[in-house]
Amino acid sequence: MRGTPAADVGSGPRVLLVGGLEPSGRAGLLADASAVRARGGVPLVVAAAVTAQGRSTFRWAAIAPALVEAQIRALRELGPVASVKLGMLPGAGQLRAVRRALRGLRIPWVVDPVVRASSGGRLSALGRRDYLDLAGPGVWLTPNAVEAGWLLGVGHLDTMGEVRRAAELLEGLGFEAVLVKGGHLAGPEVVDVLVREGRVRAFRSRRLRRGPAHRGTGCRLASALATELAAGVAPERAVSRARGLVRRSLQS
Repeated sequence: MRGTPAADVGSGPRVLLVGGLEPSGRAGLLADASAVRARGGVPLVVAAAVTAQGRSTFRWAAIAPALVEAQIRALRELGPVASVKLGMLPGAGQLRAVRRALRGLRIPWVVDPVVRASSGGRLSALGRRDYLDLAGPGVWLTPNAVEAGWLLGVGHLDTMGEVRRAAELLEGLGFEAVLVKGGHLAGPEVVDVLVREGRVRAFRSRRLRRGPAHRGTGCRLASALATELAAGVAPERAVSRARGLVRRSLQS
């Protein structure tokens, strides 16, 4: 039985999350939503794909672009959107659908280029140019070191100097800011490098043990960052708070 739609309940910023549904909640949209709630936001979840990722099972299916666009338009009808976090996007059709549905809306975007699962399985047909063409005012890019190397076509990044240079090059393409996550590099510390307005800031923390059940750290960081930016938190403080959320999730 259909009723009259009501506006979402919640006092925090409404954060639009577009990505893949991973039913265990260890990564993907459910992890995104958990991070947004933990930072006081209201998650608005739009599935661009549905995935099945177990010990030996790995499959996914894309959601039709028209339905992706309709999900976003329906959510916008129910209230304002304060920021956007893009995760898994199966292909160009879904990306175009997102851009059409948000045309003219000037809000922060956090783009987390999810191309492969932690297990190595391919999750998207998007290429480097698809992501780089998103550059513009208000758009943050949050690749890990592997993804940053792929975006630049240079292969693996093995040193902090290479990570810093990659962040500077990507920011120079027109992004508001680039945060390259250094968790894939070896060493006792995890160092994430932020470049914004030509300035470089390194965020350091002691490396915590990460078991096989600990997935989705990049999802959580990007979603928490989108929530902080939506709330008007200063950029460097927003990154610090988002990193703190990921650290607490690993500790627990």
